[in-house]
Amino acid sequence: MVLLVGINAKYIHTTLAVRSLQANAGKYRKDVEIAEYTINHRREEIFQDIYRRKPEAVGFSCYLWNIEYVMGLAGDLKKVLPNLFLFFGGPEVSYHPEEVLAKYEYADLVMVGEGERTFQEFMAYLVDGDREISSIDGIVYRGIGGLHRTKPRQGLDMDDLVYPYDDMETLKNRIIYYESMRGCPFSCSYCLSSIEKSVRIKSPEKTERELDFFLENKVPQVKFVDRTFNCNHAYAYRIWKYIGEHDNGVTNFHFEIGGDLLHEEDFLLFDTFRPGLVQFEIGVQSTNPDTLKAIRRTADWDLLQKNVARIHARGNIHQHLDLIAGLPYEDFNTFKKSFCDVYAMKPDQFQLGFLKVLDGSFMNEKRNDYEIQASSLPPYEIFSTKWLSYEDVLSLKGVEEMVEVYYNSFQFTASMIYLERLFKDAYCLYEELAKEYEEKHLFERKINRRERYEVLYAFGKKHVPETDAGNWQEIITYDWYRRDFAKEKPTFVKPDSETQKREIRAFFDRECETHRYLPGYEGYVTRQLYHMVYLGEYTVDIQRLLKDGTLQKKEPYYILFDYKNRNPLNYAAAERILTMDEFTGTP
Repeated sequence: MVLLVGINAKYIHTTLAVRSLQANAGKYRKDVEIAEYTINHRREEIFQDIYRRKPEAVGFSCYLWNIEYVMGLAGDLKKVLPNLFLFFGGPEVSYHPEEVLAKYEYADLVMVGEGERTFQEFMAYLVDGDREISSIDGIVYRGIGGLHRTKPRQGLDMDDLVYPYDDMETLKNRIIYYESMRGCPFSCSYCLSSIEKSVRIKSPEKTERELDFFLENKVPQVKFVDRTFNCNHAYAYRIWKYIGEHDNGVTNFHFEIGGDLLHEEDFLLFDTFRPGLVQFEIGVQSTNPDTLKAIRRTADWDLLQKNVARIHARGNIHQHLDLIAGLPYEDFNTFKKSFCDVYAMKPDQFQLGFLKVLDGSFMNEKRNDYEIQASSLPPYEIFSTKWLSYEDVLSLKGVEEMVEVYYNSFQFTASMIYLERLFKDAYCLYEELAKEYEEKHLFERKINRRERYEVLYAFGKKHVPETDAGNWQEIITYDWYRRDFAKEKPTFVKPDSETQKREIRAFFDRECETHRYLPGYEGYVTRQLYHMVYLGEYTVDIQRLLKDGTLQKKEPYYILFDYKNRNPLNYAAAERILTMDEFTGTP
């Protein structure tokens, strides 16, 4: 028996590579088993589980997040199973296989590049013994006289690949990864996908048949691993149209796209999509022209901004925009500009990442020219460059954490819009917030949701004009209740007066009879509604603030937060705006 091992970063993830190898093993599929774990498992547990299976050979899928874990585990396995054949594949070993075999004496073979046909031939060698190992293309192996490299493996026709999924029962509530193309038409210097310049795409008919399986099983999320999914517009449009026409009301499809490659007919199609049906990841990486030229990245920035804004205005597609710190010709000030440029586009998720200098990439070849200092351990992240000091990187790390907590969590939306008005720009806001965390040593420990609100409220009080103190209190209270009704109230939430309590009870009493504002809550009594929805009084025009950042006052009104019904994009409670007459039941 041959065991293929995938070690994921989180339980919710799955390993596509090992499934594809097993599915494409041909007549040897019955001789192949899969084992999946996470880096959060105790190594001893994985070690014991693999040992008890008594495999003849074990293959590991190697990535940035698991390579050290994998190599330590593999070395220990060889000690207790000395005849075990150990082989490895994946981007973390494919680009320097001789170095891997020289460094790890227990490693027997590395599969270089695309592995499905290579693995099938390897199984023929291992199980039937009817071919020489030297006749298998795309491997580097340890043999008589040292290390041997065979000729490169040619890429498969994508339609020849066997579908890797057949049983979704074991994958319930997990992200499913799907591949419909290989290669990338672009040549970004930091990316390994650009090494294969051509793009091989499955026929749309095959892709549609395979997506049907996910739709029928109501998989929560299918994440396409394709680079620039819409590099072939006709193909992308057809698949998007198919997904829209066969929407099951549950499944979400994630695509990495070129935002400036969208066509007018795409936007007309997007108008028909259910909120949450698709989500887009768009790699902006930088808005500095010199940087974009150096990393060989081509994009129409003006068109990209326009297209992102058009998608944002529709409100039914989640957009994830990326920046990379540490790219050539990007210093601290130009990166701040890139940050503010992307932040102004109002992405649903704003990912601030740091350059990883990968073996096999053009960026690695230029590390001396760019004076790149990077970690020698995975994920090979930069410490500094000719343009960016380590002190700068540390500052950006703090900003990254604050963006993750206070922007990407969707929990502080109104608060951050309001606070941004008080600073020179968005970057300065997050920079000052990071300094607050640093001064209070908050980066050194985990803090809960309530404390994050308290920290932000105290931070805001330092910067908010005294005349605006009440407005700030209302705005952060709105954010607190927009996400969840929590029994333990933060200090900034003003308690309801006795009059308000009576009026709220009276409102719920009427609602239990009329069901005017809370459809779907029929059968509940007042006492139950108290714990299922929240009513809060406001004088700040929250809706106007969220729309355009304008702070305006209005006559007192109430917001009814419905936690049973939520926005599928940001998980915010559904809201109903009530005038005082509607709240009090005045005719």
